[in-house]
Amino acid sequence: MSPQSPTPPKKVPKQRKTTLKWSSDGELSAVDMARILERLSDPKLTECDLACNLDDES
Repeated sequence: MSPQSPTPPKKVPKQRKTTLKWSSDGELSAVDMARILERLSDPKLTECDLACNLDDES
């Protein structure tokens, strides 16, 4: 018997889900809420550098 090669890991796209799930009472699903809160705690996703110089107004 030939040895089986291991299954390659699934490639997860960077943006897997694009649709939020809402319940009939207007609440966001617990899974989607957890995903949003996780991303909000990531400084890379919540900070930006503004590249403007306010001193150079003409």
